[in-house]
Amino acid sequence: MKRWKKFLVAATVFLTGCSMANLVSAADIIAQKIISDAIKDVTGIAEVYGDGEKVTAAILKYPEKIDPKGISTSDFHVEGKTIEAVFVNDDSTLPNKSKAGRYVILKFTNENTSFDGELSQKPSGQKPRKSQGQNQDGKGDAPMRSDRKLPDLSFSVEQVNQIKSSKGAIFLPTNQAIECSKIKAPIIESFKQLVYTDLNGVSMPYNLYLPENYKSGKKYPLLFFVADASANINEVTTPLFQGNGATVFADPKWQKKHECIVLAPQYTADLVEELGMMTTDENVWTPGLTLVSELLFDVIDNYSVDKKRIYGTGQSQGGMTNIAISDKYPNLFAAQYLVACQWNVDEMEAIKDKNLWITVCEGDTKAFPEMNSAVKRWELLNSKVARNVDFWDSKASVKDLNKQVKDMIKKNANINYTVFQGGNHMYTWSFAYNIDAIREWLFSKKNK
Repeated sequence: MKRWKKFLVAATVFLTGCSMANLVSAADIIAQKIISDAIKDVTGIAEVYGDGEKVTAAILKYPEKIDPKGISTSDFHVEGKTIEAVFVNDDSTLPNKSKAGRYVILKFTNENTSFDGELSQKPSGQKPRKSQGQNQDGKGDAPMRSDRKLPDLSFSVEQVNQIKSSKGAIFLPTNQAIECSKIKAPIIESFKQLVYTDLNGVSMPYNLYLPENYKSGKKYPLLFFVADASANINEVTTPLFQGNGATVFADPKWQKKHECIVLAPQYTADLVEELGMMTTDENVWTPGLTLVSELLFDVIDNYSVDKKRIYGTGQSQGGMTNIAISDKYPNLFAAQYLVACQWNVDEMEAIKDKNLWITVCEGDTKAFPEMNSAVKRWELLNSKVARNVDFWDSKASVKDLNKQVKDMIKKNANINYTVFQGGNHMYTWSFAYNIDAIREWLFSKKNK
């Protein structure tokens, strides 16, 4: 028998011209199971970043437990993705450390893909998305219709090298790429999609997150988020996947520290057609603002909301909405985070004593100069304002940005104005909600 095995090995080497180290030997074929196309299922895990929803991991299911020893990122290929780590686990969750199991989890590298230059000079094929406060030229009012599409989360996986099971079976490289059959987006899926209808029969859909152990007898802070006008399409979940202004507050890590209700209304394309834009450059109160305000008060009245801890935030259209509501109801919000937005400077005098954190980019041709005017007006009205002397770097680490925020907080001002160098209008919210210390500041405030 030994002679027969040696003969097969020699014959295989001779015929293929391969070295012993790079082939499955004939002796192995006799002694071990050889399995082709062993990947039985591919599931993608999607997360939401400042620049939108992306697939961040792939879960591959095998027929037998995989030996984690010797498996590496180079054993797999995913077109358009960089695999930064590979784990083996006995269930489909991403572990901190590998252990033998039927699941191989590929973790992908994430980079901010938002264009950070002057919008009018955006490279060909990457047209600036139409958004509140900016048209295609980077100036003027927002167009009535958005061209936003649902994110394309499709992908496929190739196993390019052979790997072994714990029992010694050999899984050969795949003959073709295996397409992802399912996408899981845990945080987005934790929101409910509901509809508010006013007394005139006008309906507005919204996304609502309730804490995992929500109890009607307990009072919770409420985070109110409104997206920019590029989100004004008919897909209800758009405020959840266009950026992380809502989802970052529903993240389990945040909820562990700050249980809260998260409300993200969706101003649809149908509502734009029926009522007009929610906010406009004329800085006037609109039917859309009435509708979204009534929705906000309806949620406050029907859920267990701590009325001393209602927080508002939004980008562009959403920041303008926050300002307009706060102007009209100055005692509503305990604090607000205003991103890449502006409003009528005279009307903004109504919130001169409110807790505000404002973030803009130097390259935002609208929000930057107009917020400069508003801040100067507040200072003339003796509001205490803290501002950064040197523009901050949006590409600095979160750790460094958190330190800069904490240093500004020490100035004990109710209005904090942070300007980031370069950038543009839409780039601002690709990083704005990643700064933990600003969100911590927001939730530290409480109405008297």
